[in-house]
Amino acid sequence: MKIRSKAPLRLGLAGGGSDVSPYSDIYGGLILNATINLYAYCTIEETNDNKIVINSYDVCCHKIYPLAKCLDIDGEASLVKGVYNRIMRDYGLDAKSFKITTYNDAPACRLPLPAPQPGPSRFGSYSSYR
Repeated sequence: MKIRSKAPLRLGLAGGGSDVSPYSDIYGGLILNATINLYAYCTIEETNDNKIVINSYDVCCHKIYPLAKCLDIDGEASLVKGVYNRIMRDYGLDAKSFKITTYNDAPACRLPLPAPQPGPSRFGSYSSYR
């Protein structure tokens, strides 16, 4: 079986995070987002090799794990592994091998910045760009 999904990327313009529990449960929350003509994609393919393969091309992460009901959250592919762990826990499923591939039309990148110069900063707060 193969499952594919596509979702538009969105820009958070205001209120980011205020719509997420527990903050919104206590204080309420309002956000303003705009979707753009760029997308995030995900493909999940069932395999028979007793492995969990994560290919996140958008963040240059390619990992292979042995089949397990829970994957360690260790800073690599943490979002995918966290979702996997939650589904396994909440639905009591048997572990099955699969390959998940994610990518998007706007991969994370760093803007090239000039080297810091001695004296007052030309950028106001240069450290915010690092």
